[in-house]
Formats: sequence, structure tokens, C-alpha cells
Amino acid sequence: MKLLKSPTIWISSFAIFSMFFGAGNVVFPLLLGVEAKTKIPLANIGLLITSIGGPLLGLFSAILFKGNFKEFFCRIGKVPGYLLMILTSLLLGPFAVMPRCLVVAFASLESFLGNLSIFPFSFIISGIIFLLIYKKNNVLSVLGSFLSPILIGSLLIIIIRALFLPGYTEAPSISNTTAFKLGLITGYDTMDLIASIFFSVSIWTLLKTRLKLVDHKVGARYEIKAILASGAIAGILLGLIYTGFSLSTATHSLDLINTEPERLLTTLAYKTLGPVFGGIANIAIALACLTTIMGLTVTFSEIIRKDFHLSKIPHSTIALLLLAVTALFSNLGFSKIMAFIHPTVELFYPAIIVLTICNAGSKLFNFKPIKIPFYATLALTFALKHF
Repeated sequence: MKLLKSPTIWISSFAIFSMFFGAGNVVFPLLLGVEAKTKIPLANIGLLITSIGGPLLGLFSAILFKGNFKEFFCRIGKVPGYLLMILTSLLLGPFAVMPRCLVVAFASLESFLGNLSIFPFSFIISGIIFLLIYKKNNVLSVLGSFLSPILIGSLLIIIIRALFLPGYTEAPSISNTTAFKLGLITGYDTMDLIASIFFSVSIWTLLKTRLKLVDHKVGARYEIKAILASGAIAGILLGLIYTGFSLSTATHSLDLINTEPERLLTTLAYKTLGPVFGGIANIAIALACLTTIMGLTVTFSEIIRKDFHLSKIPHSTIALLLLAVTALFSNLGFSKIMAFIHPTVELFYPAIIVLTICNAGSKLFNFKPIKIPFYATLALTFALKHF
């Protein structure tokens, strides 16, 4: 209970929420509601298992490795571990997830931008993000104290209004089992399990710094408790938002059925709040995308500096390069980005879940097997997908 009285725990919880809550977390729960319709309760259970249970498991397991994701991945073999680490880094970083965030941000603000295209928009937003994270030690305070409360408040207003307004839906042409599986796969696309493994480095570093400077608390045991408490609170917040999103679009599915995925929240907000207050959706999406890009940029800046022996290059220089590449790749558009994200994630995600469980077991119970469970899962997933 003492932990819950610490402002650092709550600020950290909001920061973790913001790091995970990006473009995919906005789009996919909304899209699930449109597709599952009246069977959204079952689909939502599947969604929460992979989109909440996955990242919490990943964060816990990675923390047991003290944020050493190289050791985490390389238990399957040094070369395969590095290849998997590079693949997941590219997907989470400036070649996929970060550009996806910029695309969704652009779609949410497009009505306010006049004739401004995504090309200049992406570089303007990237510049703003760079200024916010120029000093990386300020990220936790910026995310937790300012941006996250605004984001959560905006989302809650939209959800509450949508749930209380009468809507139109219909029974879907899918079975209960299919609805549940749809939720599971939708959770894969958020990529939050993979993100949690990499975010553990930033979360561990930033939280330890604040605990020492603000709370005057030190010690590995207290730090682990603080991270687990912050992660649990963030998970509850994420679960509430996902559930609210999916129920909202399920309630109004007939009105949203032909809406492009990246515009679902904006359309829902205008429908439920009217043309004036519908702008809240634009703010919510932009903030969600902004905070996720911030977290990813800081994380991969540290990875490049430490694990590729480039520590002499300043954090700000690497962050600037990451954001420049992100801005360039955002011009591919949402559909093209998802065209290569989804098949890759669908193939590797189950094996990464098994890797995460086995790694946690190795630290907690001295569980030795790792290669056979990982590669067997990967082979089985490939077989089910292609045969």
C-alpha cells in the first residue's frame, strides 16, 4: 500500500500507459468492435489476453533480466537471437510502428491542416517530438505528469458518451470461437509484448532515476516492486480503454462499417460529441501517437548507443536520425505499413510468447528448456499458417 501512495508510481504508471498506447492501440480495439459486433464480449476477452496479459508478462520477464534484452533473446542461440532482436527492433522502430503512429496522427488532424500533405507534416511533428525528448531524463515526467492525463481524460469522454448514446448493430456471421480468435490476433497487431521487452530498459532506467532523486529510495527489491506496481496500474488503464473502445464501436457498428481504420476514433467522436467537441478525438489520437513515438525513440536511441558500441554519439543525434527515418517511412501510408507488419507478427508472436514464459521460468524456477519450445512453436505456427 505504501507504494500506491508514491506520486512516482502513478506518474510511472501513466508513462508506461503512454508508451504502449500508440496508433495500433487506438485502431485495433475499435476495429475489433466493428467486426465482432454483438459478439464483442468474447472477442474482447481474446484481445485482453494478448494486448494486456502479453505486455505485462513481457515487462515482468524482461525486468527479471534487468532490461538485458540481448540475454533475453539470445537464449535461443546467439545468431538467431540477434536476428530476432533486429527483426523486432525494425518493426517497432522507424520502419513500421513509429511511422504508423505518424500516419494515424496525420489522419486525425487532417481536417485542420488545410492543404498540408503528410510529407511536411511528418517532419514538423518529428521536430516537435525531438524537442520534447532532447533531454531523455525528462521523458518520464513529460509523459506521466502532462501528456498522459490529458490523453486518458479525452479517451474516457469519448467512450462514456458513445456508450450512453443509442446505436445500431447486428449479429455477425462468425462463431463464438472465431470471435475469440479474432480478439487474440487483434492483440498481436498491437505488438505490445515485443514492445514491453524493449521498453523495460527505458522504464527501468527512468524509474530508478526518479526513485533515487525524488523518493530517495534505492535497492533492487524496491525498484522491482515499483515497476510491477506501475505496470499493473498501466495494464488496468489499458484494459479499461480497450474494452471501452471495442464496446463503443460494437454499439455503433452499422454507422462505422465503411470507415477507414485510422479514422474510426475521429468518426466515432464526431458522431457522439458533435462537430465542436469531436475535436477531442483528434487530440486523443495525436497524443497517443506522440507519446508512443517518444517512448520508442528514447528506447532505441539507448539500444543503438549501448549495444552497437556507439556511446560516443550523443543521444540527441541518434534520436534525430531515428525521427528523420520515421518521417520518411510514414509516407508509405497505413495500409502498406500493415501489409508487412501483420504477416510477420502473426508468424513470430506465438513463439515470442513461449520465449517470454520460458525466460521467466528460467529466472524463477531454474527452468532450462528454451530452444525446443521456441522452435517447435515457430514451426507449428508456420505449418498452421501455410498448410
